[in-house]
Amino acid sequence: MQSKQRPLIKLLRVLSALLQNIGDVIFAVFVIQLITQFEPHPSYPFLGTRGYLTILFTYLLSLAFHIGAEQLKKSKYN
Repeated sequence: MQSKQRPLIKLLRVLSALLQNIGDVIFAVFVIQLITQFEPHPSYPFLGTRGYLTILFTYLLSLAFHIGAEQLKKSKYN
């Protein structure tokens, strides 16, 4: 059982880190757009409330993967 959980824990940690990086990039672009008052094309997916929710969802998904990995790690050692 432990050898089967190890790749899953590693995958969850990698996904968590990847989503954090993606969230950071989206947040930086969002803040730069707010500061410069750049008017993006209306099809740009990170405008207004939709942008807030996309960033929030990305970070929450990353947190869920992190918590899942930690729970699997704890159950592995108990």
